[in-house]
Amino acid sequence: MMSNPAQPDSQVVIIAGMHRSGTSLTASILQQAGVFIGDELLGTAVSNPKGHFEDRDFLTLHIDILTALGLSSEGWLTTEQLDVPEKLWARAQALCDRRQQTHALWGWKEPRTTLFLDFWKQRLPQAKVVLPYRSPWAVIDSLFTRGDAAFAHHPNFAIAVWLTYNRAALDFYQRYPDDCFLFHCDVLKADEAGFIEKLRHKFALPLTAPEQPLFDPAVMHNQVNDTHRSTLLAHHFPETLEVYAALQQAADLPTSQTWQAPVASEADEAMYQAWMLEDWRANSHCRREKQQLKLEMQQQQERFEAELQAVQAMRDHWQNTVASMEVNRFWQLRNAWVSLKTALKGSSTKPE
Repeated sequence: MMSNPAQPDSQVVIIAGMHRSGTSLTASILQQAGVFIGDELLGTAVSNPKGHFEDRDFLTLHIDILTALGLSSEGWLTTEQLDVPEKLWARAQALCDRRQQTHALWGWKEPRTTLFLDFWKQRLPQAKVVLPYRSPWAVIDSLFTRGDAAFAHHPNFAIAVWLTYNRAALDFYQRYPDDCFLFHCDVLKADEAGFIEKLRHKFALPLTAPEQPLFDPAVMHNQVNDTHRSTLLAHHFPETLEVYAALQQAADLPTSQTWQAPVASEADEAMYQAWMLEDWRANSHCRREKQQLKLEMQQQQERFEAELQAVQAMRDHWQNTVASMEVNRFWQLRNAWVSLKTALKGSSTKPE
């Protein structure tokens, strides 16, 4: 049991939840609403062009905890709650103390926090935890699009990770409903001000809604909703839909868009088989395009190397020409000097 938790002399807002579930957008909105979320934040990336809004101090702490436990530093795990090594308790406490000494309303966003919610509850019993969630098909599609190496050869692992994070978030919410705000990230697309108002009301936080919307549809979209992916998940991984339904039922702000898994008939089975073959065909098409691009790049490289060799040969030719000209000029000057010297010598020895 840990001792000496941080004193409740400031208000703390922790933003947790599964990766690719709107945690960055949530953090950016709360930052604009008045929550200090760190001075040194993780920068932008192709997958997060607006920024991650992650406090490097908490990010590094969580990575060090996972490393000390011999686990994936990225947090790709199937264990819902982890025991933090005692040697890192003081560091976590000092980090909280520094924030509380300088900020009346502060917090942090870091998805790996979801794996340590019980640890932080002991450290910061007064903290409020904001838990965005997103449909499993949208998260998995986002992970695959980002290209995380952990799922390159084990795509099913993405489903296991989604289940781990969202089960952990749901379990924590059910144990501490008064200290948590569970919501579907899609609600931020239409009503950021309403989200802040509900958060302010539930937790009595001094929040101010951002003047300009921060949601960017180019960054977080749900194009996968219009595909067959959700039905495939329901058919082959029904537990994902069960957890998603439980999140929707428990949430302070669920999405208004409902989704019901269809009951599979024989016709549906044939359709699932067609979808599987279509994915197979599409994957093979992508491989063929990749091979074609690789061939084109190789041919372009060969042309470039040939052009480079031609340029180098031309350079060598002109260098040799200049060198030859310089040598010829030297010999011309030498021969002229010898002739002049001979002539002068001859004139000096001629009898008078």
